[in-house]
Amino acid sequence: MTARALAVHLARAWRAAGTPVLFGVPGGGANLDVVGAAEEEGLRFVLAHDETAAAIMAGAHGLLTGTVGAAVVTRGPGVTAAATGLAQATLDRSPLLLVSDAVPRQAAARVAHQRLDQEAATRPLAKWSGTLGTREPAAVAQAAVALARRGPAGGVHLQLDPTADGGPPPRLDPLPDLDGTALDRALARARRARHPVVLVGPAGVDAPGLEALAARVPVLVTYQAAGAVAHDAGAGLFTGGALERPLLEAADLVLAVGVDPVEPIPSAWSHGAPVVMLHPEPLDGRWFGEPEIVVGPLARTLPALLDVLDPRWEPGTAAGHRRRTLAALEPAGAGFTPHEVVRALAGCAGPTTTLTVDAGAHMLVAMPLWPARAPRRVLISNGLATMGFALPAAIGAALARPGEPVVCCVGDGGLGMTLAELETVVRLDLDVTVVVFDDAALSLIEIKQTAGQGAANAVRYGAIDFAAVAAAMGMPADVVASRSALDAVLARSGRGPRLVDARIDPASYAAVLAATRG
Repeated sequence: MTARALAVHLARAWRAAGTPVLFGVPGGGANLDVVGAAEEEGLRFVLAHDETAAAIMAGAHGLLTGTVGAAVVTRGPGVTAAATGLAQATLDRSPLLLVSDAVPRQAAARVAHQRLDQEAATRPLAKWSGTLGTREPAAVAQAAVALARRGPAGGVHLQLDPTADGGPPPRLDPLPDLDGTALDRALARARRARHPVVLVGPAGVDAPGLEALAARVPVLVTYQAAGAVAHDAGAGLFTGGALERPLLEAADLVLAVGVDPVEPIPSAWSHGAPVVMLHPEPLDGRWFGEPEIVVGPLARTLPALLDVLDPRWEPGTAAGHRRRTLAALEPAGAGFTPHEVVRALAGCAGPTTTLTVDAGAHMLVAMPLWPARAPRRVLISNGLATMGFALPAAIGAALARPGEPVVCCVGDGGLGMTLAELETVVRLDLDVTVVVFDDAALSLIEIKQTAGQGAANAVRYGAIDFAAVAAAMGMPADVVASRSALDAVLARSGRGPRLVDARIDPASYAAVLAATRG
């Protein structure tokens, strides 16, 4: 069997899953066969500059289209460079099939060049890693695609080797039946509750009745579930930090709907109310102590609990909590704050705008202040929490939602990791506005830095004119240092690629971090 024949099986599996785009950085040989076979099957190929960026683009695209993200890289350095993108897909629950070639097994004894045990290297980062070889190639390709999207979604790695057997397809365990006994125990707790608080996570954003529930019960959403209820209907965000503590301490039941323990910050769960977790598949809930976990379709379990809930909260409890948390985040200074940047961007956003947010101090401002209007309109890496996510994710989102605007909020550190992908935005003529929260530092790390952990050289960069760099790549760009200047730039900007280098004052970040995390 030839590499091209294997690539055809793979491309057909993607096409059958509805995948329309393949992202990647090819290196010649079999991985170019993947590109060619994919294009013959009707998939578009998008060339990236970096392998991890390509994987993030693909994962975001798969998440938003309901398909499976497709990415291809070369063996050796291609696989190792893509490792962060593979881990990001796995921990952020984005469906991704990452494909590489390999040193052929029949030549491995004599060829040491680029020879790595790629299955062993990627196995801890993925739901499964295997080889597409001569044994059942169509079945292996189809099962790998299915596994990537099977809940919880995540990354799968498949290497092509036409000289190897390859082994059997990955196993697809059937989804468990509804646990009726656990549901009965959960219903008993719900009947007694008078002050329940609901937490919604990414697996729960499509659960029925959330908007109606938010009118009766305070609802907090995780970062990756932003928009599950309208921003002005819910009580705010759930991060595992300090802001939500007063509301949770007043609760006599915490109902976690589709919440994934990969998201909260690694603090201790200290609230006394019993916790009931509703989830579509089994999960480890120990972050919440000893919760009652009800596994089964949320379309069945959530309505059952809603039928027996009899909340007695004072009217306006959720709105009051939301107002207090936002007030706690307000800056005390008078400089050009990240708050002003987010509010200016939010004022120009419409219902079809997608926001991508990078890891860093700016996310602590962007996430609570952004008016998320619908599920999956805000993308953030909150499982792996990786810098360098926002720009590739913005590219994936813009291709998943053609004609709809994307705003990318990124720090100078995160943009430095993915700077070359500005050219990708320009080449593809995407409606992406990249906003750099520019303070020439790893601000979140600088706030956490204590004596004996290095000096300024450990967390501060030299000044970079990101607008000049973007312009050199063909992207219209501006530098702003005030709210009025930012408003003027946003008012005159139209559709298409653009970059705004926002020279912010980071002084408010320390207080925001203290208020958020305690």
